[in-house]
Amino acid sequence: MKRFEIYNPLMSAIRKQIFKKVQLSNNSFVIQIKDVLDYEQPTKYIVNETEYSCDKSLTPVLTANKAFILGYTSETDGIYSKGKCIILDDFTLDCKIVDFPFKVKSSAIKILTQKSGISLRFMYEYLKYLELDTTEHKRHYIAEIEPKEITIPECGIDKIADTFELIDNKIDIATHILLQYQLQKSYLLQQMFI
Repeated sequence: MKRFEIYNPLMSAIRKQIFKKVQLSNNSFVIQIKDVLDYEQPTKYIVNETEYSCDKSLTPVLTANKAFILGYTSETDGIYSKGKCIILDDFTLDCKIVDFPFKVKSSAIKILTQKSGISLRFMYEYLKYLELDTTEHKRHYIAEIEPKEITIPECGIDKIADTFELIDNKIDIATHILLQYQLQKSYLLQQMFI
């Protein structure tokens, strides 16, 4: 389901509020991103055929930008199915959290997984909080993102991750309800003018 852009500023404000408190806390420590996340080159998961299907029963082909799912492929080799991960576009620095098997279109995607006991969801939200952005078309992850120092709370990481999960679920429900109202409105307007 496509989420409405109106929720992005809300999520951004919530992230800022939570992670500012984490940074100001006396019960936190500083660590580099490379100590928390492992990355994997996506070479073995790149789709061979660029003609995608619309059949949602096939394997999705992903990109980290707004499009996210480019289409679906019937290819059965080289499917990433190791569990939850973050995909990050090394050029645009867009990222998404993924919890289903997939293939990717490009080698510019970095596949990030949990290295330590720090929640992957927490790290995804932290990356979003950092508002990584670039105007340069180059690879950024290894040289610029991995060595970045971040502040981690000594406790409460799972609580923060769960909070974001709950907010995301609420947004998904609100998006679904809004879509249903739009469909109903469209139907009723059509019926008025028959």
